[in-house]
Amino acid sequence: MTKTLKLIILVVSTTLVLGACSSTANKPTLVKEKDDLVTRVFNPYRPDLVQGNVISKDLLESIRPGMSKDQVKAILGTPLLNDIFHVNRWDYVFVYRKGDSKDMQQRRVTLTFEGTKLAKIDADNLPNEKDLILEIDAIRNDLRKADR
Repeated sequence: MTKTLKLIILVVSTTLVLGACSSTANKPTLVKEKDDLVTRVFNPYRPDLVQGNVISKDLLESIRPGMSKDQVKAILGTPLLNDIFHVNRWDYVFVYRKGDSKDMQQRRVTLTFEGTKLAKIDADNLPNEKDLILEIDAIRNDLRKADR
């Protein structure tokens, strides 16, 4: 081997060995402290989790007992959960979790039918449409602040 080739190999191998000694422990991060070593070292991107049916208080007030399944489906949409063992029960569930947080919001609406007619409405405390829009705007503004 030539002298320059040996020197290049020495420089590259030294750089790789010394680069392996660096640490990410003192680097600033926007994400809260994680429990496991892998997420502290690699800091993966976690998208926001939004699943289910978004139902506001106003939308829920537009349905009433005695309506048919087709009428309810036209207003609220297809239920997220439709159990084959409980054909007269429809569950509408909405889950929101911000990507880098363990905090989760969950809202549930359960409709019970007798035959094809709505008999009972059981729901969590739902925001009205205005509060829902303000809530979404607040989440969007928080994301914009984090991007800056």
